[in-house]
Amino acid sequence: MKNYFTLIFVLLLMSCNSDDTNSSSLSSAPTGALTKVEAYFPTNEVNYNSEYFYGSEGKISSAVTNSIQPGYDNTSSTVNFMINSDGQIWKTMSANFSHEFHFSNGLIISSIQASIPSGSITTVQYTYNSNNELIKSEYFDDNGVSGSVVIYTYDVNGNVLTKSTTTPSGNTKSYVYEYDTNYNPMSTMYTNQAFSKIVETSPNNKTKRTFNNNGTIIVFTTEYTYNADGYPVTETEYQNGNTLVEETTFTYQQ
Repeated sequence: MKNYFTLIFVLLLMSCNSDDTNSSSLSSAPTGALTKVEAYFPTNEVNYNSEYFYGSEGKISSAVTNSIQPGYDNTSSTVNFMINSDGQIWKTMSANFSHEFHFSNGLIISSIQASIPSGSITTVQYTYNSNNELIKSEYFDDNGVSGSVVIYTYDVNGNVLTKSTTTPSGNTKSYVYEYDTNYNPMSTMYTNQAFSKIVETSPNNKTKRTFNNNGTIIVFTTEYTYNADGYPVTETEYQNGNTLVEETTFTYQQ
């Protein structure tokens, strides 16, 4: 699911930004960096594969995702990551959406995501605790009216422990997570990036997530195999213990 964030009723300070114009290639990926994820969802017979490209400084510069499903046209989408003079991701762009981030004291305090076809925007404001962990995301529509509110808590390792989303109507959906002690490749991809906090990238890999949709509970469990560096090579997820949900493989730069 995609949430399209955006701007707001308060004046926010934008950092001075300059695009990183270095060309992207897999050869620029640091040794051990995640370069490809291939996922299969058997329920709908959907195959996704995402390939990650890096600039000359070893920072993520783009991601290309392809979707293949019987009976449907194959689709492809590209997200480009723009890097500012501080080495931070300050904007992402795809064919249909742009997502711009506003910084203060090294943290992203708000973001604006615009739908390019429709011109509509949404705003999100971010709140952090004393450990600089994201504890609240609040969404606003084009008119500055508050929408959904997301609340987070964390475990001692800095992983997202709980996530609770409340809609304007009062409906609440929540997740409780459990983790392994191995490295999450997506977290490593965004090392030292404020961006990693707002995309909820935990340092370890989820082994269990319990979803509560207004009292209806679904439990997802995940099994991994790992490489010698402690990163996942394969991931298999099940719903309620025995229904296969997803099979994923990870490829890294050699």
